[in-house]
Amino acid sequence: MKHVGAVFLLAVALLAGSCSKEKGLGNGNTPPSGSAASFELKTELEADRPVMLAPGAECKLEYAAEHVKSVAVADVPEGWTAEVDEKAGTVTVKASAEAVQKAKITLKAVGEDDKEVTKAVEFYCLNSFSDPKGVFVLNEGNMTTENGSLTYITPEGYVVGDAYKAVNGTELGNVAQDMAFHDGKIYVITQNGNENPVGTKFENDGMLIVMDAKTLKKEKALSKADLPGIDWPTHIAVLDEAHVYLRDNTGVYCLNLKTKEMKLVKGTEKAPKSQFVVMNGKVYTYRTGKIGGIIEISPDQEEARKINFPYTLSPQINETLGVKAAGNGELWVMGFGLGKSSINRFNLSTRKMIQRQISIKPYVGSSGVSFAVKGNDIYYADRTTVYRLPFDDSPQLNAASGLEAEEQVCDLNALDDDAVMLYNGLAVHPVTGHVYANTIKGYAQFTRNQIWDFDFAASKEAPAAKYENYTHFPAGFFFVPNNN
Repeated sequence: MKHVGAVFLLAVALLAGSCSKEKGLGNGNTPPSGSAASFELKTELEADRPVMLAPGAECKLEYAAEHVKSVAVADVPEGWTAEVDEKAGTVTVKASAEAVQKAKITLKAVGEDDKEVTKAVEFYCLNSFSDPKGVFVLNEGNMTTENGSLTYITPEGYVVGDAYKAVNGTELGNVAQDMAFHDGKIYVITQNGNENPVGTKFENDGMLIVMDAKTLKKEKALSKADLPGIDWPTHIAVLDEAHVYLRDNTGVYCLNLKTKEMKLVKGTEKAPKSQFVVMNGKVYTYRTGKIGGIIEISPDQEEARKINFPYTLSPQINETLGVKAAGNGELWVMGFGLGKSSINRFNLSTRKMIQRQISIKPYVGSSGVSFAVKGNDIYYADRTTVYRLPFDDSPQLNAASGLEAEEQVCDLNALDDDAVMLYNGLAVHPVTGHVYANTIKGYAQFTRNQIWDFDFAASKEAPAAKYENYTHFPAGFFFVPNNN
């Protein structure tokens, strides 16, 4: 029994010695000189998303600190500044126009016990919008209450609700309709500028805004008074500063931005409310009707030239629903006639047309976009159902072969009950090949909305990304020209 008791006493002694060591009270160790730091950020930050900051703007982070000797910034990336006000408990962060776009700023608090506590905050500088993988969504805004806006989706998938306002501090005009890229600039046309049809005045940058395509900084702004006689403009195309083409309810005007002179282009009267095609230094739209055709506008000609469709077609084209560039002097044409819809490839020189019938009459939004295209893949929709036609131009095939090749790729409403209405057409990203669509719950519930991003090569059942409640009556998708 004596032997067992000795072992027990030895075990207790060893345990006590171990505890003393852990607490720093034995073997010559001294107790801590003070309390550990308590250091927390009070500013609420979004999870899985960096703080978006325009150049020159500031972000003030508030923190709570106790038992600290100092608070400092441990790491500041190039082009960024972070100033600590220990008395106020704040850190003010700014970025220059030349700042690295993605930044991590680390805050360090040193406690009374000389130990450090760090907090890292991710930032994203809104100093460049020129990445070809980015996506713009132009928003009309509610005509009766608000201005237009420009949503931007970064290549990483972060959404900036109104990138134009974030950069400039001002807003686009009321009912933004269309935008065009040219020579390092973005041109945005709005329907009403700073006054809507019932006379409500808005504070904004007017009817036609020109901005730097990389920074979105405003360079020019024209009010409705600067564009006398224009009647609800809807679409824009740009060849150069002396040849900016605006479509309104009368026809297509050529605006010289240098002189502000504006002339109606003869032969474009009653031009359709549809996006232009710019190709080979010329601008194209179309004339719908039983004798339809393409309208070609050249900068060196005062009158537009009409290029008629072939007189004998099957299926017939009594109504043109839209056109897109097909390359090599050709245009894609969406047509409808005698109850049949068709996708057509039209050669402007030879007037040869290759036709493929499709099963539905595609939805055409108020922006006049009835289909989207990448390569030979054509995308279109009926309500919220999206279709794809792999266009085969083999000469041995007839027009009806399109009905067999057509495939239904998804129904947006089946994926989300709030996706009740497709709003203003589809788009295909020219770099990634992803297909984009906008949907809303309804006209009265437009703030419940979805931006869909599909990679149909990977999945038809689930989008690659989905962004909810960012748009306000989206006019359409726009992409930076890929000049590589």
